[in-house]
Amino acid sequence: MTRQVIIEAVAQAGLTAERVREVASAHPAVLAHLETADADRLILGQAVALSRQPGERAPFRASVFDPVSNRGVELRGTVDRPERAEVLPSGYRPNPRPAELQAAAGILRADARFPAGDDVVVYQPMPPLADLENPDGTTVRRPTLGVYTPGEDVKHRIVAVDVTARTVDWSPAGVSVAMHPGDCESHLPVPVESLRDRGGPDAVRLRVVDDGVELWNLIVVRPRASAPQDPGDGSGVELREVRHRGRLVFRQAHVPILNVQYEEDGVTFRDWQNQETRFSATGTDPVGWGWRICDRAPKTILERPDNDAGNFQGVAFHDAGGELRIISEISAGWYRYVSEWRLADDGMVRPRFGFAGVRNPRTCMRHRHHVYWRFDFDVEGSDNDVIEQFDGTSDAPVGTTIVRETSRKRRPPARFWQVTDKSSGRGYRIVPGEHDNTADPYGISDLWFLRRRASELYDGNPDDDNRAMLDRFVDGESVNGTNVVVWYAGHFRHDQNAPHPHQGHVVGPDLVPVR
Repeated sequence: MTRQVIIEAVAQAGLTAERVREVASAHPAVLAHLETADADRLILGQAVALSRQPGERAPFRASVFDPVSNRGVELRGTVDRPERAEVLPSGYRPNPRPAELQAAAGILRADARFPAGDDVVVYQPMPPLADLENPDGTTVRRPTLGVYTPGEDVKHRIVAVDVTARTVDWSPAGVSVAMHPGDCESHLPVPVESLRDRGGPDAVRLRVVDDGVELWNLIVVRPRASAPQDPGDGSGVELREVRHRGRLVFRQAHVPILNVQYEEDGVTFRDWQNQETRFSATGTDPVGWGWRICDRAPKTILERPDNDAGNFQGVAFHDAGGELRIISEISAGWYRYVSEWRLADDGMVRPRFGFAGVRNPRTCMRHRHHVYWRFDFDVEGSDNDVIEQFDGTSDAPVGTTIVRETSRKRRPPARFWQVTDKSSGRGYRIVPGEHDNTADPYGISDLWFLRRRASELYDGNPDDDNRAMLDRFVDGESVNGTNVVVWYAGHFRHDQNAPHPHQGHVVGPDLVPVR
């Protein structure tokens, strides 16, 4: 019997970042609003087609941001005629890219106040930005950097760097949160100068073939290109067009929202999931850097002893005897997250998300992580879905059909939920994970059942407290016999004074095939 894990590079539909730059540089409304004539300095990403069946006339949305004026616009148009795109003002501010962080680090190291010593580490902290508002209402973009000095009493400082003016603010407003004088976490962070991306494809088609039978066929998007982005902060490892034994399971599955809230002072962060970081993986790279088929289980920060390094950055695959693991490690400031999917031969899908961090002055304070998966189920096609909630304590729980958009918490008597095709009865049962917990007031809820809308991929995050704004999508639409999307939240409380067993740092439900 032969078993194969096959990956092939695929292109994403839409416009490349360079094509967006060309459009923006030639669009007078873009340059006028941003008050710039230098298109080379603009920060932008790919404009991914929004249509479920992307073609030349597919709509797209792209963010264009000028770090000097600290202003942005959004382009809305069609792929075939991007030069005719509508230009709208945008309040979205992208997080610093590696190149911007490296430029800021060079300015910081040249500052006369920078501490001496070869053991000083310049790393990315939280929050990622400490912008400054001028008296005239304009704002100055200022990426933040952490300075770790192990030989000093106060080991961590957070500074803000004005890259345009080449100045450093050693006591920036907006980051005056409680700081622990010592270290939290054991892993030493890698310096921002080492955050290199060696290229490689953004997406691959993955096939698992066992003895000539194709078990899985899907597209895997690496975190750096995952949706939503600009606006949005990525979603870790993203799965698209997922088929098991030829049948469509998901149109899309990913984690668009990731939040942190601290209990003692209420500080919150919206974490990004498009910055890949290194972990340990051995194997072959059939399509180039960033995609590795492993001959042994990879080791992320959850398994490594005391370092934040590794020999690989991207997405790793490991066939673990009847179950394929898809793994990546991502960073957001001093946080490290493990984004993982486990695909079993029998069709079970186990999404998993792990939580860790590197040495910093903050995470020794009690805090809660909230991770929100988005499952765009398309079993037997995009329409005619039915959602049921099963309640009870017996071996035969009672099912109730959910007919309107709503949210739910994982509380008795609820046992599990189910999304199936009305005609065939095929679908998936959503069984909560042992460590997924129940939402507190900041986490909002545990599940949302929504009618699929292309505009409801990014919650907009309109409030200062960064909480998930998924309730804004609940507007009473029917979900009975329609195309549905399920959001599922996992919640992890991190308290170094009451450590969890290792598995407590990993959350996620089991998605069990029905019929």
